Amino acid sequence: MKSVFLMFSFLMIQLLVVGQTIRKVNKVSVLQMPGRGGDNGGTVAVHGRTRNYYATIAGNKTFSLAIFNGAGERTSPADLAVLYDVRGMWYNQAAKTFYANGYGRNGWCKYLIDEEGIPYDVAPLFEGQQQPFPQSAGAYNQKENVVYFLKGSTAVAYDGESGKELPEKKKLIKVGYTVKNPPPANYNSDTISILPGYNNTSLIYTGISNNELGILNVETREIELYSSSTGLLTTRLQLPPEAVVREKLNFAFCNGIYWLYDASKRSWIGYR
Repeated sequence: MKSVFLMFSFLMIQLLVVGQTIRKVNKVSVLQMPGRGGDNGGTVAVHGRTRNYYATIAGNKTFSLAIFNGAGERTSPADLAVLYDVRGMWYNQAAKTFYANGYGRNGWCKYLIDEEGIPYDVAPLFEGQQQPFPQSAGAYNQKENVVYFLKGSTAVAYDGESGKELPEKKKLIKVGYTVKNPPPANYNSDTISILPGYNNTSLIYTGISNNELGILNVETREIELYSSSTGLLTTRLQLPPEAVVREKLNFAFCNGIYWLYDASKRSWIGYR
């Protein structure tokens, strides 16, 4: 009965999004990763001062971390390692460095970087699984110092300073529902543990008013943006036919650009 209900809910979601306004996005940047190890992109984050991009490969602390300037030119050594089995990574303005959450019970870490912005070591921050699932990738809300993780269709909030869950700050994402097509009165996002047809490990936080939270629909090949205040769908971004969409990891946002990792080209591709 539960599986029938979930399938019915999924079909209703697909029906509700039909006919909404779609904005097409185009490729604007390519970050070519060095090395060979790993098939999954972890994330792309931007340095708060230099505005350089820091892009990672997930899966092992020996995999690549690469730094790029605004033109997409790599400025870091080809053998630079990520040093930590990262999933999400974000720049902490107060600490003037990057924080990251790792796989499973690896916890969170802080990067130690030299004067040129090159990471040379990591320092543990919080031990244990400070995230919903082992593969969860964090998305940072700098204004509130909150890290969001996707749990089903809920953006679960964790404190950026302590790593502790903040139930009062979680955001319900009412998948597929809009102002014109509101959810039923008894709708509860907490009942959805895994969102079918979507990337289930990664969401994005854009900071864009009324479009703060984003999830990747791998069925329709769209990025869906939701209002953090209402949880309703506000914008659909149609990706080009060649864009690679995956059901886990390989999806990020920073500096106004939506990033997808193409393992066949070993490149983070940016769309806007």
